[in-house]
Amino acid sequence: MCGIAGVFRLSGRPGADDVAAVCAMLRAQAHRGPDDWGLVLPASLAAERGGDWLDAVDRAPGGAPGGPQMRTYPDRGGPGAVLGARRLAILDRSTRGRMPMGTGDGRLWLAHNGEVYNHVELRQALRATAPFHSGADTEAILHGYDAWGEDVLRRLRGMFAFALFEAWPRPRLFLARDRLGIKPLYYRADGERLLFASEVRALARSGRVPDDEDEAAVVRFLQLGSVPAARTTVRGVMALLPGHRLTVDPGGHPAPRRYWDLSAFAGDPARPAPGRDAAAAEVRALLEESVRLHLASDAPLGVFLSGGIDSSSLAAMASRGGDRTLTTLFVGSDEVEPQEARAARLVARRYGTDHREIALCADQVFNALPEFFRAMDQPTVDGLNTYVIASAARRAGVTVALSGAGGDEVFWGYAHLRRAAALERAGRSLAALPRPARRALASAVRWAGAGLGHPGLDRLSYFDARSPAIYLAVRGLFAPEQVAALLGIGLSELEAFGPPLDAPAKAAAGQAIAQGEFGHYLPNQLLRDADVMGMAHSVEIRVPFLDHPLVEHVAALPTDVKVARREPKPLLLRAMRDALPREVWDRPKVGFTLPLSTWLARRAPELRAQSLEGGRLDARAVGAVWDAFEAGRCHWSRPWALVVLSRVQAERAKRSLA
Repeated sequence: MCGIAGVFRLSGRPGADDVAAVCAMLRAQAHRGPDDWGLVLPASLAAERGGDWLDAVDRAPGGAPGGPQMRTYPDRGGPGAVLGARRLAILDRSTRGRMPMGTGDGRLWLAHNGEVYNHVELRQALRATAPFHSGADTEAILHGYDAWGEDVLRRLRGMFAFALFEAWPRPRLFLARDRLGIKPLYYRADGERLLFASEVRALARSGRVPDDEDEAAVVRFLQLGSVPAARTTVRGVMALLPGHRLTVDPGGHPAPRRYWDLSAFAGDPARPAPGRDAAAAEVRALLEESVRLHLASDAPLGVFLSGGIDSSSLAAMASRGGDRTLTTLFVGSDEVEPQEARAARLVARRYGTDHREIALCADQVFNALPEFFRAMDQPTVDGLNTYVIASAARRAGVTVALSGAGGDEVFWGYAHLRRAAALERAGRSLAALPRPARRALASAVRWAGAGLGHPGLDRLSYFDARSPAIYLAVRGLFAPEQVAALLGIGLSELEAFGPPLDAPAKAAAGQAIAQGEFGHYLPNQLLRDADVMGMAHSVEIRVPFLDHPLVEHVAALPTDVKVARREPKPLLLRAMRDALPREVWDRPKVGFTLPLSTWLARRAPELRAQSLEGGRLDARAVGAVWDAFEAGRCHWSRPWALVVLSRVQAERAKRSLA
């Protein structure tokens, strides 16, 4: 796990200002790689003794004893690149695994963030032609590209985002991101340079990227609770999408291309359905293999154990995966002992883990909020849970943690997936009404739903917008009228921003919602938060449920194998039931969460005032959201989103003054 950064010149030769930009981006990402850092730059630039680029290196953060790794590549003084990496050493923690890593002839250079779990297998395939000098997975990507070119992506199994620079015969840069978007990669091209980094704020601190807010990103955050890729909060900075690659030459225009698409593995109705027991056995085998691969680490490793089916399954399999005692971590509140805590203890006791429980109080969490907001790379209504458990992992000495994230998406664990057919019927009925009647009905449903304890029904008004309506009725944050009111604009102005998300391909309601979960909620919220909040504490969070062979296999199965009317995740449960205590699976599904609704209500006056700081949002609309929350008519995520937006904008203002 690392933070990477670089500059590729589209015209002209790299200079001291490019080195300074890369060093500034590495400085902004020091938390992602506290163990080491390195640079690679053109030999002609390095030969300019007395040049300003040495000052930039001197101002950069320290790394391993003896200072950073400084490497050069042969060039002819034309277009080239400066690459940098911060390293959190996980595999081969010696200096042999330092980055950027290059081939012996200086032609190829790689800065890599993530883990490739099948790197041993790749080494065996390449050993006859490639000299390996380390045990790091980075070297397998490097030699794999040398042997197979861009086709190396098809062979990689893991989470990764990397930049590979080919110095000659013609300079080119190759960027790639893993299939499901577990690891991030952002870039900006301005005609002279393409800059890239692992975090948006790193690019904003490069000195080469104007830190201008993208207004559309604010709109999307209010609509969805996170900013959907490829857009980011900084205008002109793009996220490389999951399953995409980008190749650019001097003078070229960056054009990302998809290399993997989950929809290609969707179930074929004509394909004979496997028996439930056979399907469960195959899932069990794939999941055991995934966990075995995800346990590879030369650093201390643990499991986030929430007491649910997903994390308990990981703890059960991981505890059998070696001779070391597994550390498990549970984070909860000191105000109530939830059923999840008792279930987690049962799993830990059954498998003999070194179980740590952290009971947080409201004051601890709120005192940590300034650091939490400083860690936030883009606004999100989620992430606080991950921030506090990653902090607990670091205090427990854990560097690598397995998480159950992705289990609900892969195995259709969300209740709204089981209600997809009813949502589809409601959507068709609403769509058949004239627009004024739809708006009136949506308004009536909103007030009635709030009074009956179902405030989320106001999202049905998304059926009136040009958007993937069914998914937004489930995952939307604010309804369109509320977004417009908060921003002080009309509905027509809001609609001018276009639909919040691309409409999924024509499919049954369940498949359409599942596509939305994989296309938006998983990469843009859950995985982004896991990466950013884990890295804030220099903790690598791994997600075995998102091993792509497992994901592809389950996606190809018929819906009725994955869904039961009353039983969540029946396929996973059938595969793992014998390994789990009954208390884990024989109870309603409850997500890993802190009692934020109670805590926010206690501090409502303070937080309400924070929501209005900066004057970005309409004061009357903000007050209406808080009034509704305090009256029990809306979910806590809505007023919290207003606090998040205010704090993120405050951090942007601090950056501009730095």
